Amino acid sequence: MACCSCSARVALRPSRILAPSARAVLPAASSSSFPASSSLPTRRSHSTSSKPVTPQDSLPHLEGSSYRGHVPINWFQRGLLTVGSAVMGLVDTHRHGESPLPQFHMVAVLSETSAPEHSLRRLQATLRSTPSGRAILRERPRITEESINVERLGQLPAGTFGKAYYDWLRRNKVTPDTRDPVRYIDDPELAYIMQRYRESHDFYHVLLGFGVSLPAELVVKWFELANFNLPVAALSGLFGPLRIQDRDERSSLWRTYGPWALKAGGKAECLISVYWEREWETPIHELRDRWGVERPPVGFKQWRDEQRRIRALKDEEEHHRRRRAPMQGEV
Repeated sequence: MACCSCSARVALRPSRILAPSARAVLPAASSSSFPASSSLPTRRSHSTSSKPVTPQDSLPHLEGSSYRGHVPINWFQRGLLTVGSAVMGLVDTHRHGESPLPQFHMVAVLSETSAPEHSLRRLQATLRSTPSGRAILRERPRITEESINVERLGQLPAGTFGKAYYDWLRRNKVTPDTRDPVRYIDDPELAYIMQRYRESHDFYHVLLGFGVSLPAELVVKWFELANFNLPVAALSGLFGPLRIQDRDERSSLWRTYGPWALKAGGKAECLISVYWEREWETPIHELRDRWGVERPPVGFKQWRDEQRRIRALKDEEEHHRRRRAPMQGEV
């Protein structure tokens, strides 16, 4: 199993698609600058918002905190937040802006409060073990519309990673600027690593070929669980399927993708070390091959269409059953 303790094969290459502010970073142990803007429409039925999140540099720098937005908490507060965010994450899966809990997305809270320091240290060690990972820690790039020239990505040749990402954003009507800032991790570098993991999440969707529906998100979480070994992926992957009301659909999703996702995530090199911004012009199949990312056994669109067909048949059978019921009563 490769997960995140393994070193990765790396190819560093310059990118001409970075905007001038592409190196907005989180300075160690002082303040942070996380610019955010949004021009793309945003729509994710289960996990995003219609509003960009508050930029990190707009958050307060509290006394005793390590960076802007950092909220120091003790072990009791951490445990309370972990339990509370886990429960509310099952009820409210929207991101900042749509949630009735206005300040912070509950799953984002859970990802920070549930992550043991040794898990983040393992990701840190993985980053330090590769040239691309060391460059990421040194430069601390951000994935936002201010740091990425999204429209330029759309001009890249078909088949490149950048064009695939651009098409994915447009097709799903989302934007990079919907990732909540990290608050509850004390160490500034570990906080950045969590932020990087969070902001890179959509790239896993692109590599694996999944959209933003709840079933698609669950498959990506299963992959992340094996690739990153973070508790939030385990909790999301374990309890998230309960939100799929159709038991047959839930079982089909697991049978089709569960074993593959866990195997593929464990076999792939740890994706925390990918310097995505330097890979825009890379053919996406080459990027998959280099990092050992396997394609799913069944395309998600094919699976989704089959589920819709099965659901339509069930609805038709139910309709006929209801029509026959009054006639049987008359007899």
